[in-house]
Amino acid sequence: MRRPLAAGTAALLLAAAATPMAEAQQTQAQAQAQPIPLHPDNPAVADQWVNPAVRPGEGETAQVRLQSSPAVLGAHDPLRVALLVTNTSDEPLQGLTVTPRRGPATGSVMDQRVAAVANPLEYQVVGSEVGVDTRLEPGESTELELTITEDALPLPGISTYPIMFVLSAVNGALLDTERFHISIRGTPDNAQPAGMTALFPVTAPVDIVPGETGIAPGEPPLILASEGLAEQLAPGGRLSSLIDVYADATSQPAVAESTCLALDPALIQTVDRMAGGYTVADERPDLVEPPRRLRDSWGGAKDNASGEPGRGAADAQAWLDRVTALAATQCVVALPWANTDLNAVARTGDVWLMREAVERGPATLKEILETESLTNTVVPGAGYVVPGVPAALGWADHSRSTIDDEGMQGSWERAQGTGPTHRSGPADPGNATALDRGDVPSIADSAAPEPARPVQVLVASGTVTHPEEHRFSWAAPGVMAVEYQDSLATVLATVGEHPETTGYSAEEPRYDYTRDSPKARSVNAASAVHLAAQSAWTYPPASPAPERAPARQEPAPILLNPPATWDASSAGDIMAAVRDVMATGAARPMSLGEYLAVPDGTAVPAADAVGSPHSDPTIFSDTEILTASQQSRFINDLSGLLVADPAIALSRYGFTLPLRRDLLTALTVSGRRAYTYYPLAEEATRQRLAGSRDTLNALRSAIALIPPGNVYTRTSPASPLVIVARNGLPLPVDTTIRYHGPEGAKLNVPPTLRIPAYGSITISMTADLPEEPGGTDLRLFLATPQGGQISEPADITVRTSGAALRGWVILAALAVFLALMLLFTVGRRRRQSPPPDSPPHRSRP
Repeated sequence: MRRPLAAGTAALLLAAAATPMAEAQQTQAQAQAQPIPLHPDNPAVADQWVNPAVRPGEGETAQVRLQSSPAVLGAHDPLRVALLVTNTSDEPLQGLTVTPRRGPATGSVMDQRVAAVANPLEYQVVGSEVGVDTRLEPGESTELELTITEDALPLPGISTYPIMFVLSAVNGALLDTERFHISIRGTPDNAQPAGMTALFPVTAPVDIVPGETGIAPGEPPLILASEGLAEQLAPGGRLSSLIDVYADATSQPAVAESTCLALDPALIQTVDRMAGGYTVADERPDLVEPPRRLRDSWGGAKDNASGEPGRGAADAQAWLDRVTALAATQCVVALPWANTDLNAVARTGDVWLMREAVERGPATLKEILETESLTNTVVPGAGYVVPGVPAALGWADHSRSTIDDEGMQGSWERAQGTGPTHRSGPADPGNATALDRGDVPSIADSAAPEPARPVQVLVASGTVTHPEEHRFSWAAPGVMAVEYQDSLATVLATVGEHPETTGYSAEEPRYDYTRDSPKARSVNAASAVHLAAQSAWTYPPASPAPERAPARQEPAPILLNPPATWDASSAGDIMAAVRDVMATGAARPMSLGEYLAVPDGTAVPAADAVGSPHSDPTIFSDTEILTASQQSRFINDLSGLLVADPAIALSRYGFTLPLRRDLLTALTVSGRRAYTYYPLAEEATRQRLAGSRDTLNALRSAIALIPPGNVYTRTSPASPLVIVARNGLPLPVDTTIRYHGPEGAKLNVPPTLRIPAYGSITISMTADLPEEPGGTDLRLFLATPQGGQISEPADITVRTSGAALRGWVILAALAVFLALMLLFTVGRRRRQSPPPDSPPHRSRP
């Protein structure tokens, strides 16, 4: 009989997760975004990352780490392991001991998670103590090779067992533990195996320097921030080794049938561009060249773009050729573009970002790899979707997508004719550029029409509530949620250098997964594959079923969804486990398409709620979403401002498309879910959004109103005001002039303006302005036809010289009048005075 490890511990840890269905709607709302990104050590989120009560103090003085171990054993085989013991203290250590322990057979993958946090005393089968004979100075390590026989540590039956190695001090105090599971190979004669299918994700950070814009024909010159991607593509690099693992695993037909290559279209497109040559630089050349006087350009050499030629073009082509050959004969499915977080993208409220995230992928893979991929299928990197997002995932209905024929440009152009347009005139109060707006759009703004063919979204179990026992439910009209085992995905997510915390897993068993070595976590994940197969077995009712197995006819199928950031070593262990369960009949091969298909006669209910029932510290913060939404709205405004010119091959959507991709890359899930990598992932998001904003500000400055001066003095109210409108972009722009002024002010401006590419026009306008002391202050800016401000405002003051002249005339007339009065007075006095030579007049007494 198999019983769960530490039943009391499991009950305690899972009490919070056992929520009645009646409370499901409230439970689904627990994953909430923070106002700003918070470091994992911040008290507001620290407990969401790591349960402080789990394995406290381990590894502070010394560590024991697994170097090698099998994930599966045959019956009665000895367990051979290599351990590395390291002194992590500041003092020498000696007299250390290592003791192997085993717990009871694990009944489920959820119990496997519990075993990783259980008290060592729960591992009640104790093997022989092994002494560490070497005195270890601070920082020193020594390796132990152990062979543990069945007599020393029995592993009976076809089961999966938790294994622990306890490192103790000379006084017996526990210093550290190393934990993983070992499976015993085999399949009972009367067991009915479940179908098993696996995703094989392939993605990597694409560090294109932000601020790229489109050109035509072809792609703009590729500028990467580093050779990091080239190193992964080179022989022995992560991406190259992952393809080695995949090619080796799928050489077995059963594994090939049950494995689907999940490719990041952003990675595939970037590697394709790398093969044609690229540059490595910290920044890209100025997008908008400031205007120069003619004489300043005489004899001057052009500025050369900084950077060095990339060295990975040949490796990129070789890797792409291998992927193309494998994709031609295997199942392929597209991940979201740049493995972006679909919940975060939907929160920006931007339809075109969402469409680029989920609609373009299959077309990109088809164009570059020349093969069809699975369509109408979405693999969210977060493992769940929040309320409102399922409706937006309707854009993944590739049955009605026209990208293959006309790109996204055609759909975008048709959408532009549906909105209201505005002419030049007074600006609305509070009008500001999209980059300065403080409101966040609604998720509902990104919703799609109901799909013509159902879209299927893979999500973890427990993140969708519905009344049926099976894995299917309608998350939105035409959008079906298809669940996979949450505990299995959570264990798989812990592999690699930076293990991930899934936002849909129960908080209590969360801990710093790096307390166990990468090899221990990899072996543990491989054992989880065996355990998932074992725990899914069913037995015919006519046969006496073992006590540990439920009597059911159809075993629930299993989907393996490893983390997109896994490394080749972990992938090798997990795929070896898949190959083993297929070879031994512990599971039967199942294609991804079969897993997604609703069995005949199965009623699919509407979901009651969607979202993680647990806290998720990896969610993008409100500040990050606001920044992304500001930029996406400005990109939309800028795209709408541009004009398609038959003489220019570049389309207006194509010009701004790389800017949208910058935002998708900034919102990637990759690295975001790792406790040890989150700060770096958050910084990468911040830097990319900052670089993108710098580019958008440069583009905004390229479209400007340039007044001759800040003060206009006109000779009369009918005199025209002259201003220059400049366009430094490679396409013409259709724009309007909007203005702010005092009450009663009116500018008579052209209804619309068309400014040629890389050109300018002079605008003459008249103004009806109230007379104010010192002149009338106006603020003018260029706006999109939809009314959105696009340029920086130009502040001017208008004075009318006629009014000034009238004032001088009055003053002059007054001065003349005063002068005449003075002359008249003086003349009169002179006439009344005696001549200067007359004798003085004497008065009589």
